[in-house]
Amino acid sequence: MFDVSGVDDVNELYVISDVLVTDYSSVFFDYGNLERPVVFYMYDLDHYADDLRGFYMDLKELPGPIVRSPDDLAAAILAADEIPLERRRTFRERYAPRDDGHASERVLEHVFESKEQDRYTR
Repeated sequence: MFDVSGVDDVNELYVISDVLVTDYSSVFFDYGNLERPVVFYMYDLDHYADDLRGFYMDLKELPGPIVRSPDDLAAAILAADEIPLERRRTFRERYAPRDDGHASERVLEHVFESKEQDRYTR
C-alpha cells in the first residue's frame, strides 16, 4: 500500500492505477475514459439511496460491480480483470463519447474548415 495523500492532481493517480475503488464520488466518470476496472464500495447503499441523496443515474449503468463489505471489496479487487471490457466501454461511450483522443483534431478541422468557408463566402 502507498500513501498518495500528498498528490495534488488525482489525474496522475488515474494514469498509474490498475483499478479504481470509489463510493459515490464522480471520479469514476473521469477514470472511465481509461476503460480500466472500477469497483464501487457502497457499504451504506440503502441509507445513501433512501435517506441522503438518491442517484442521478441507474446503478445498472455503472462500469463495475457494487460491493458492500470489506471481504467483497477485496474479492472484487482481485477479480477486477474479469469486469467485462464491453461494460466499461459502453459506459465511456455513453458518458464521454467525445473523449477519444481526437478532440484537438476535431477542433482544428472545425476552425480551419470554417475559415476556408468564410474566405469563399465573402
